[in-house]
Amino acid sequence: MSIAKPPIIKRPIKLQNNGSTKIVYRTIRNIQRLQNSSELGTAKIKGQSYMVRNQGIYWVVV
Repeated sequence: MSIAKPPIIKRPIKLQNNGSTKIVYRTIRNIQRLQNSSELGTAKIKGQSYMVRNQGIYWVVV
């Protein structure tokens, strides 16, 4: 029997580069909830792992 895995949910990540804003959808892993009710996690963007945090609707690179 196979082990059931939770579904992978891709979330919007807002990237800011030289004044331009871009939104990409990536899977966020290792989500941790901090004491001040904010969330931190890691996401792979262009082959590199970035730390992201939840800010309203979007996640932003820390």
